[in-house]
Parts: sequence; structure tokens; C-alpha cells
Amino acid sequence: MNFRRHLILPGLIIALGVWSTPSWAATTSHEGHQSAAIELTLNGQAKWQGDENMLKGMNGIRGALATRLPAIHDGSLQPADYKRLASEVQAQVDFMVTNCKLAPEVDEQFHIVLGHVLDGVAELEGDADPRSGAVRVVQALNAYGTYFEHPNWQPLE
Repeated sequence: MNFRRHLILPGLIIALGVWSTPSWAATTSHEGHQSAAIELTLNGQAKWQGDENMLKGMNGIRGALATRLPAIHDGSLQPADYKRLASEVQAQVDFMVTNCKLAPEVDEQFHIVLGHVLDGVAELEGDADPRSGAVRVVQALNAYGTYFEHPNWQPLE
């Protein structure tokens, strides 16, 4: 089942509106691109603990971006390659949503990250500025690493 952003985002917005928790904004920037605030909270003083499906999916998204970063940075990644990247990232999001077994409080925070990833997917699929979509996904991945326990996670530059 393919959970496209237009099916997930309304549910995420409704679900996230139910909970009102104080948060810190994880702001990240990438090569002069405007930083995007990603509102997340820690689990008290600790990072959130996910499940194997979350770890697997996030590794897949990170890997898809990492292999293309040099071409994204130097501007040589072709439009068709951005669309393939969007498809790969979307497949990982679909996998995580389909196989989600997270506790509700973890799921709430993780869906914030996924919302930003899906915004990036929309830009990656578009013709206007797909590079900004890659930047948005990188920002979401880096915020994820700050708030979620993920062994050996490395931020992307």
C-alpha cells in the first residue's frame, strides 16, 4: 500500500494538533539554504527509542541521500535522478508507516520528522527546485539524529 503524502499529512496534522507539548526547534541549514525549524522534544532528557523498522527505513533514506550528495552539491544531479531519489525516499516512508510499531509518544515525534521528509519528497518530485527538496530531507534526517536513538547515526553535511 502506497501512503502518499496527501494521505498521510492530513492525518499527521490532525494527530499532532491533539497533543500540545513544549518543544525545542531543531533548526538546520545546509549550504546557505534557509534553515527549517523542526519542532521536536526529547523524551525527558533522553532521545526517543524507536523500533527496528524505523531504524531500517531511516537508514534507507540516509543511504539514498548520502550516495547522491556529491552530485547534489555540485549541481550535476539530473532531474530524473531527483525523481528516482524521491521514489526511493517515499518507499522507505511507506515501509515505516506500514510496519509502524512505535509507542504513541514516540510515534508523535517521529511523524514530525516524516512530515518534513514528505515535504522534501514533494519538492524532489517537482520541477521548480528539486535540490531544495534534498536539503529539506537532509535537515529532517539531521534533526532525527538529534532526537532519536539510532546506533552509529551520522548527520549528513
